[in-house]
Amino acid sequence: MINRKPLKSASLACLMIVVASIVALTGCRMGTLTPEESARWIELFDGETLIGWNQVNGDAPYAVMDGTIRGTNVTGSPNSFLATDEVYSDFVLEFQSRSIGEANSGVQFRTELAPGTWSGVVGYQLDIDPSSRKWTGGIYHEGVHVWRHSMARNPACQAAYKPDAWNAYRIEAVGPVIATWVNDIPCAYIVGEHHRTGFIALQVHAIGEEEKYRGNFTEWRNLRILNDPETNDLRLHQRADLIEGWLDEQISEREIEKGWRLINVANDPSPFDVGSGDFEFVTDLRLDNDAEGQLVYTIEEPGHSCTGRYQILNDATLGENRTASILMGGYPYKHDAINLSEPGRPKRVYSTDRWNRIRIVLTDDRIQHWLNSVKVVEYPRCDIADAPSDVTRVMLKLVTQSGQIESRNAKLRANP
Repeated sequence: MINRKPLKSASLACLMIVVASIVALTGCRMGTLTPEESARWIELFDGETLIGWNQVNGDAPYAVMDGTIRGTNVTGSPNSFLATDEVYSDFVLEFQSRSIGEANSGVQFRTELAPGTWSGVVGYQLDIDPSSRKWTGGIYHEGVHVWRHSMARNPACQAAYKPDAWNAYRIEAVGPVIATWVNDIPCAYIVGEHHRTGFIALQVHAIGEEEKYRGNFTEWRNLRILNDPETNDLRLHQRADLIEGWLDEQISEREIEKGWRLINVANDPSPFDVGSGDFEFVTDLRLDNDAEGQLVYTIEEPGHSCTGRYQILNDATLGENRTASILMGGYPYKHDAINLSEPGRPKRVYSTDRWNRIRIVLTDDRIQHWLNSVKVVEYPRCDIADAPSDVTRVMLKLVTQSGQIESRNAKLRANP
């Protein structure tokens, strides 16, 4: 069982940081709590032992070092996890962590054992990413291998992480709503029903046989949890602007507040008024082996219109002899589909039983194609310099040319 003693000193973590300026940098807020508030928080780590924790996968060693839990990267091991004995449902979790080296790590939550799988677990993960990609604070779905909310569109969060230093993290998980912070900067914000309860676990990521990562390590300290938080405990008005909705054919109140609405892109859809002209469209697609089609989008304004196409293709089975512009996410014969968010890495395309999240974003001057959390196409918006900007409409239509393309959760967000 976990050690459930109250925090001995609510200001201890902040005193270790010494000066108020660094307290602000790391996001340490423990010193601002009243004694009554502090008494409601539970320590997950006693600073001396691993009582209450159990390794559930992988061979990376975990040890207590100078009041921290240290996990060290080793070659030839799958992902490793040091998990709490207790499980949690609704909570606020706060902790500090630092990574020495560039090996990825993270903290699992609402996670369960998945015997026989490579990871050995399935659940949400707050990612800790010291690489140049800078996706720390994003939510990865471990065991499902899907990013639920990457940080590719959140430059403020990407800038929040401090390499080789102690960083402060916060996770709020209440019902289907999850939000994260890094050093007090809002990062991920999702609404989804994938998991409602599970343990918390400290991850040391697999490194294969890459010697450059061997001996890298991640440390954690000041891990504490607030069970069943009240409304006043939550940072409801300090969450990220971008929200990822993962409810099946539903739209949450949080998404409605952000301007999202469910729409239909099948058959002969009607045009949608997008107000000032900016809009964002998202849908999930599932592809069989022969799937090929396009999402056609038409932007109409007084005296002007233009049309674009988002290519849909099962790259694994049909992409061998195709040019990049007619692979999944491309603009056929005009713009190649490549991973612009993670230079040097391939884009992700899922087939058979896995859903692809596609996104089209129209800004003042750019049109973007997104695929499974990464930008794959960007090109200049239609020339509308001589057209009035007070009335803009968009039409979106899914066209299947071969095979089967399943669609769900089609949503549109338009600026008023």
